[in-house]
Amino acid sequence: MFINGCKTLIIRCRFCGRLRKYNLNLFNLMDGNKIEYKCECGETNIAIQKIGNSYKAKIGCFSCGDKHFIELSLKNVLKEKNMLHCIYGSKLCFLGSEKKANQIILENQMSMGKSENAVNGEKYFNNFKIFAKVLKQLYYLNSEGKINCDCGRSDVQIQLFSDRLELKCKSCRGVKIIFAETEEDLSILMKKDKISLREHNISCIDSIMEKNRDIKE
Repeated sequence: MFINGCKTLIIRCRFCGRLRKYNLNLFNLMDGNKIEYKCECGETNIAIQKIGNSYKAKIGCFSCGDKHFIELSLKNVLKEKNMLHCIYGSKLCFLGSEKKANQIILENQMSMGKSENAVNGEKYFNNFKIFAKVLKQLYYLNSEGKINCDCGRSDVQIQLFSDRLELKCKSCRGVKIIFAETEEDLSILMKKDKISLREHNISCIDSIMEKNRDIKE
């Protein structure tokens, strides 16, 4: 009997929202050895470790923003199709064969279709070129560990709007608003070597203010 030790993981990055696909070779997971799967934006989407006869995974959740701890037996890991769910019922991660994974990706692309293009396409943003450059810089800062919150946590989510991006601390709900409409907005951001959210506060970065301003909630 042939057992395929190569599995495929599919997860939507909780920071940037990209759908990511990873290859998992079970034979590379020795006892105590941990494998991490990162997104291009720098976020660690999944960390898997084999302990005894089970596999323990720490998985970032796009839906609720938390990280969930999942324990799977070898029997479950070897299944062709495993759809793991968030504690609130949302889809968390797929683990299974590459064939099934590709089917899920295709179905996702077809279901998103025109509605995704309408909301997330270039026409949605006031200035797509500036917005894309701002987003790229935020990905870079996040990959370098330079986006955090004064509350001491680095559990930060990103939300996209037509004229701005908002970084939100999952722990204290602090928010950093970053405007992305003009060359001046981009210039102000590019001068930042790090971004800190204010605990329990809303602050912003934009060309009009020239500096952060805090607004008590």
